Amino acid sequence: MSRDSAAVLLAAGLGNRLGRGNKALIELHGEPLLAWSLRAIQACVRVQQIVLVMDTPSLQELESQWDLTPNKLSVDKVVDGGAERWLSSRNGCLATDPNCKLVFVHDTARALLETETVSEVLNFAHESGSALAAEPLADTLKRMGPEHRVVETVARESMWRAQTPQAAKRELMLEAFHAWPADGSAPTDEAMLLEAAGHHPVLVPSPSSNFKITTESDLELAQNILAARNTPTNA
Repeated sequence: MSRDSAAVLLAAGLGNRLGRGNKALIELHGEPLLAWSLRAIQACVRVQQIVLVMDTPSLQELESQWDLTPNKLSVDKVVDGGAERWLSSRNGCLATDPNCKLVFVHDTARALLETETVSEVLNFAHESGSALAAEPLADTLKRMGPEHRVVETVARESMWRAQTPQAAKRELMLEAFHAWPADGSAPTDEAMLLEAAGHHPVLVPSPSSNFKITTESDLELAQNILAARNTPTNA
């Protein structure tokens, strides 16, 4: 299998709910949070290039706090983020090597990413044009009306919780970014951009451990999961 894919790793968010500055630099089981998903991406045999989206002050903090640089992390290119997530994603995708047939975007906040998930998403994107990691919803869904009262129960059978990575053939991804109106509302993810451009990304089942770390309880859960993974079991 050829190395035909470029990864865009988003690490420019402030993580306001955690209140600790750039979330990608927070300690997770002895390493900066970004190191975990980066390692999973690097282990994927399809990945040819990794573009890190991170601002200069955060890069300086990465070196001062962790003695790490993009070069030490084996990152191929670094670009600045934008005012919103989708603009950071656009900056990263535009910076990818045109020789890469596929491009995918991943949020560093999903630190427990597995290499198998990356590979599966890329395989489906290669076959179908675009794909994203997602998890089927297990909970019963209620639609709220006035005064927080239930209006109806929403069928959950066709409902999925979107995750990252989200991938597409490079030309499709760039076309989707170009087609989105600059004065419109901000798209929440790459799949939304692709949908607006007339594409229908494939939903690729992903484990619940690929959750987004946004709160202290999320961070604690991630710490516990990693601790359990590294605890030897008796034969």
